[in-house]
Amino acid sequence: MRFDKFVQPKNLKTALEILKKDPKSVILGGTTFLRISDKNYSTGIDLSALGLKYIKEVGDQIEIGAYTSLRTLETDPIINKYFGKLVPKSLENLIGVQFRNNATIGGAIFGRLGFTEIITALLVLDCELEFEENGLVPFSEFISNWKIKRDILKKIIIKKNKGKCSYKMMRNSSSDFTILSVAVSNFDKIRIAVGTRPAIATLSIKAAQLINSDKNKIEEAANLIAEEFKFGKDLRAEGKYRKMIAPVLVKRALQEVLK
Repeated sequence: MRFDKFVQPKNLKTALEILKKDPKSVILGGTTFLRISDKNYSTGIDLSALGLKYIKEVGDQIEIGAYTSLRTLETDPIINKYFGKLVPKSLENLIGVQFRNNATIGGAIFGRLGFTEIITALLVLDCELEFEENGLVPFSEFISNWKIKRDILKKIIIKKNKGKCSYKMMRNSSSDFTILSVAVSNFDKIRIAVGTRPAIATLSIKAAQLINSDKNKIEEAANLIAEEFKFGKDLRAEGKYRKMIAPVLVKRALQEVLK
């Protein structure tokens, strides 16, 4: 990664103005993935001084600043209090602690990369994103389309809910990217997300409808996942293998949240 100039705006309004004015500018968070890029940018916009590093409870919600590190999110007692091991399990095998200390939640989300496990986990929570220009946007809406490209993510807002969550994944080694990831929550209704297929995570519609209509149809709902999603091929696994293990992971997750 290379850029011609580096700026550190004093407020979000100025940062957004620079981003919108200069199409070749780039937001600098933890820069963990930008470092391995050979792209040239005209302006690097550093947000580290804008107070976006926090996790706090605000009424019936949890707010997470976009500059918060993945390691902080992984170990935070507030997150673990309400959602159990859902978030830590989606982060604990990501390369290493040093990497997670530097990588930010904002960068992980905004990049919308197919191998980003935290996206799988957040999809099954009641989650919104707050942007400087676009305001509040449902998390699933942001993930499912690319309309928001030149904006600044300020914070992630998660509603506190009572219920159970489960996260399951398959990987070749402890520090490798996942072959497949599955998240399930059981709050007011059951939500199922399947990610790293290797495409970006997506919420189930058909399998979720089935299990919500009849909580005893765990096996049927799990098997329906194989037909509902497309499973691709990459260096880590064939699509056929992903399709075979998806129902197994979903079944285990459903059993866990329905105990």
